[in-house]
Amino acid sequence: LAHSATWLKKGGAKSRPYGHVEYCKKRPSECARKKKKKKLPAASLGTLKSVNASVNRSIRPVSDQEQFGVRERWSASAKSGDCEDYALAKRAALLRRGYRASNLLLAMGYAGSQAHTVLVVRTSDGDFVLDNLTDAVLPVGKARVGITKIQSPGNGGEWLRVTGRTSDPS
Repeated sequence: LAHSATWLKKGGAKSRPYGHVEYCKKRPSECARKKKKKKLPAASLGTLKSVNASVNRSIRPVSDQEQFGVRERWSASAKSGDCEDYALAKRAALLRRGYRASNLLLAMGYAGSQAHTVLVVRTSDGDFVLDNLTDAVLPVGKARVGITKIQSPGNGGEWLRVTGRTSDPS
């Protein structure tokens, strides 16, 4: 890989996104404690690129307000939706391909001034961002979103503050 491995550095607890709270009520198993493995998998960029591009093409972009008349509604199987729906669909596709939930983390931040959600895939080669705004799979240091919070690798229902980047994956 043509980059130095970089991972997001996590801090203390951060507020849970409203849409994620509702999502977890409907799917508690996806938001429970997870077995966190010490050894991270290698990045399989071909798989990540394929899933990212495929999901980006399969969902028609539309806001929850426009589509449902509500502020937030998160779905992993949407045919049309917003950034959270893309991230959840990518997570579901990678879970079906054998990735562990503890390495597939929803993350939130800003793309410019717009609030934005992406999927962060934790690998031994660094954290990679899958974003509906690009088909490129980017290392976290080159991503086009400033990530401020991320799901806890050990508990899908908890979110953590992002305090920077690190060369240490632990």
